[in-house]
Amino acid sequence: MINSKRLRLWSILLGILMFASSLYLVINVHVSLSLILYTFNPYPFYFIGLFLGIERIVYGITGNKKLYSILMGEGEFYSLSHYGLFITFLIFGIYIAIYAIAINMLMIRLMDVINGLTYIIFSFLILMF
Repeated sequence: MINSKRLRLWSILLGILMFASSLYLVINVHVSLSLILYTFNPYPFYFIGLFLGIERIVYGITGNKKLYSILMGEGEFYSLSHYGLFITFLIFGIYIAIYAIAINMLMIRLMDVINGLTYIIFSFLILMF
């Protein structure tokens, strides 16, 4: 296991990368509602990345796990939801990174890959808690 200061530093770095790449993609990728509903566009995941990026930054700066516990939940099924969210965010990250192959513009493709990798790293950080 890694110590808490190193984990908090990784969380700040991950939060900044996730928030910045998600914000860039939300602003620069223009998608119609029909494309969101009827295609496999990962555009809704960018908004989730904004929230998760802020959560990681807040945790890294303050060390407070309140936002994390709201996201993960507590109780007797904590471990089940913990691994469920690990798998979910791992799939989100792989999906976003693979979707970047279909994009033509280089900067958006690069940000999509970074955003996908931040989801994958976030899923592994979940296991470290």
